[in-house]
Amino acid sequence: MAALFPLLLAGCAEQAPLGSDFVPDYLGASVSFLSADLVQVRARMTKAQTAGDAAEYADCALAAQMQDRDLRFARVLRTKFTLEGGVSSVDAVYTISPSLPRGIKVIDAKSVNADCAQKRIPTV
Repeated sequence: MAALFPLLLAGCAEQAPLGSDFVPDYLGASVSFLSADLVQVRARMTKAQTAGDAAEYADCALAAQMQDRDLRFARVLRTKFTLEGGVSSVDAVYTISPSLPRGIKVIDAKSVNADCAQKRIPTV
């Protein structure tokens, strides 16, 4: 009977949902350099669990473009999020900087790219 106790408890543990219904669909992102130090990213996806998921997709798109151009840091200026018909959209603007900028949300292109690859978030 004691051997069955752990099995009974395992059956009570909350399980994460499985299946393709919970795998995000990344619909594309565009990166536009507005000036030498100002960038706009627009990204769209479905099945985002939070607005943060869509913002992370935008960060991944930006980080890839930054590394392609040998740029190191960015700081988020603003992020607009919309959800319409099941599609999460982000319109974000960042400043680009050669040195670590001040700010709450700073992107280091190299580490963000590595994190995106690990999470299998596509880049532009």
